[in-house]
Amino acid sequence: MGAIPPYFFACEALLGSDIDRLRTECSVAPSAAVIFAKIPEPGRVKTRLVGMLLPRQAAEVHRACLEDTIALVARVPGCRKWLQVAAGPEPAQRLAAALEIQHPWQVGVQRGRNLGERLHQSFASLFGAGYGRVVIVGTDTPWMGSRRIARAFALLEDADVVIGPTSDGGYYLVGARRLCPQMFRGIPWSTSQAFGTTLEALEKIHASYRLLLRDFDLDRPEDLERAAELLRRDATRAPALARFLKKFKREKVNKSSRRR
Repeated sequence: MGAIPPYFFACEALLGSDIDRLRTECSVAPSAAVIFAKIPEPGRVKTRLVGMLLPRQAAEVHRACLEDTIALVARVPGCRKWLQVAAGPEPAQRLAAALEIQHPWQVGVQRGRNLGERLHQSFASLFGAGYGRVVIVGTDTPWMGSRRIARAFALLEDADVVIGPTSDGGYYLVGARRLCPQMFRGIPWSTSQAFGTTLEALEKIHASYRLLLRDFDLDRPEDLERAAELLRRDATRAPALARFLKKFKREKVNKSSRRR
C-alpha cells in the first residue's frame, strides 16, 4: 500500500484522522469514485448561464448539481468515495461541512494548472495509495445515475480506460485501472476536440478503452432548458436541481405578473 497523497486530508470532525485505518480500508476496497468539484461561489461557477440567470442563481445551480452528484455517487456500491475540490484545504473543508460530507467519504484538493494536470495528479495519487480502479466524475451531469458509474467500474475489469462522452465533445466521466499520462497531455480542454483527442492519445499508446452512454453537460442556457425537460419527466434523477428549476420558474412567473 502506497503513502496517502499529501494533499488528501481527513476532516477531523467529519472523517476522522486515523491514517492506518484509511490504509486498511483502501486495501479491502480497491476502487475509488471521485467527484471533481468547485466551490459554488457567485461569479466563479456556471458563468455561461449568467444572463439567463443572476450570478447568485448560477451558483445555486452549481450547488444543486453538486448535491445531486454526491447523492448518486453515495449509492455506488463497493467503492471508496472521494470529494476533490478545486480550492485550498480550508475552503474544501468548509464546503464538506456545508454539504454534511461525513465518514466514510474522504475530502481532498485538486492540484494542477489545468484540468489535464488535475486529472493526472488525482489518478497518480490514488493508484499510488493502492487503488486498483478509479472513476472520476464532474458535477455537470447530475442525472447520470449511480448505475452508470457502477457500469464504469465493471468495464474496467477488461479495459484500461472508460469514458462517458458529452454531446459538446468533452466527457462527464473518466475511469482507469492503470495510469495513462498521455491521455491528459496536449488535450484542448473545453473545446469540441477534447474527447476525440483523448481517444487518439489512448490509441497511440495501445490502451484499451470502453465508452459509456453519450450525455450532455449543463453549461449553457440551452442545456438548462434541456435539463428542465428531462427533470419534468423524472425529477428523481436530480432532485436538488429539479427543486431549483421549480423555484426559478415560480419566481419568473411572479416577476412577470408584477410587471403587468
